[in-house]
Amino acid sequence: MSHQVLLQKLTSRLPLGICVVNKEYQIVYLNDFFTDRLRHVGGDVYNKNLLDLYPEAAKYLAKKINSVFVLNNASFSYWEHKPHVFNFSSSRPITGEETLMYQNIEFFPLDILHDSVETVCVVVQDVTELASYYRAQRALSEELEQEHKALTELNKKLEAAQNQLLQSEKMAAIGQLAAGVAHEINNPVGFVSSNLQSLQDYNAKLFKMIHFYRKLIQKINNPTYLALEKDMLQRQQYVFVSSDLPELIRESIDGLERVAVIVKNLKLFSHVDNSEWQFADIVEGLENTLKIAVNQIKYKATMHCNYQENLPKLYCQPMQLNQVFLNLLVNSAQAIENKGDIFIDVSATKEMLYVAIRDTGSGIAPDNLRKIFEPFFTTKPVGQGTGLGLSLSYSIIKKHKGEILVESTLNEGSCFTLQLPFLAPEDYQLDQAADAASFQP
Repeated sequence: MSHQVLLQKLTSRLPLGICVVNKEYQIVYLNDFFTDRLRHVGGDVYNKNLLDLYPEAAKYLAKKINSVFVLNNASFSYWEHKPHVFNFSSSRPITGEETLMYQNIEFFPLDILHDSVETVCVVVQDVTELASYYRAQRALSEELEQEHKALTELNKKLEAAQNQLLQSEKMAAIGQLAAGVAHEINNPVGFVSSNLQSLQDYNAKLFKMIHFYRKLIQKINNPTYLALEKDMLQRQQYVFVSSDLPELIRESIDGLERVAVIVKNLKLFSHVDNSEWQFADIVEGLENTLKIAVNQIKYKATMHCNYQENLPKLYCQPMQLNQVFLNLLVNSAQAIENKGDIFIDVSATKEMLYVAIRDTGSGIAPDNLRKIFEPFFTTKPVGQGTGLGLSLSYSIIKKHKGEILVESTLNEGSCFTLQLPFLAPEDYQLDQAADAASFQP
């Protein structure tokens, strides 16, 4: 058996997806990894358009493949940023469970003729096991961190006054979300950096063209130089570069804006010492809290927000109310096992503001309903909750002279409704004076 035949067999049976396309995205080679997953197409897939076979990923694939043709450099797609480019499935080795494949993909020039790329090779690596391991390790790390913090907070709360309990619980909640927030920051920074590297190459090409035009303008109306201009435009792929450059700039700006918004909202939320009474926009507080809790919610639930228009401002301690919102939203997300919905409704009468947070989670058993606001009561496993979140939320709402009402049905969901009265600053003056006196040394 010849070496060429052996090499073809090896390439065909590699546990990697190998696909070669030309400048028209036509398939000139596929190995078994791809063909086994294209049985639904029927017939010969050679010379078919790769983008037509995968329309959901067509725009992304075209962009990556074009960058290889233009720059003559490899391009990469990692599962952390784009987990499922091709709609392939992956089987677990032991359980046989089918799940959507996580993929690392490399795009690199294959056939190069006179410095021009003729074909591009797409190599797909199944990293589902690696991704699952990474996610499991991250979840375990977060769980251990939460357990450690919960124990530390419990010891502090047993010895501290209520204001110390509140601050500790808030910091514990922020710690629980820290890994998710870091992930949100790292993603935009990653693709902004990648885009800027591409922009550097594009700029080099544009400067070459500008230099060329400066020489050409001296020879205007000369047929030879007009022909040179046309040739230069074609060789430098001006049409592609001019269309792709604005998109890269927009992506970079969007990434930077996402970083700014995440950091800004984290900073706003984490002012634990800001307990001043003031008139505040409750909807703004809810929106800020949702941005902080997004990583706890987005994988579990779809948000549905309904805000009454022209809501008056409420005299309150906004950071403490934000803590209540965070506790209720995180509890709702944790009560949803797979995928569900969380509804927020904010409305008001002349005397009262109502904030209802409802979920489609597992619900609360009737025997537990009367105990959920007791300090240290929790239905979560050991190490996953202190049992102080709802107790502190209850105390905060009472401090605002309001009420928390709860309705729950097992396997259907729960609804927590906050009733907060519209009161004037003088209605709280005696309470504020008493709080200040209780913390005098």
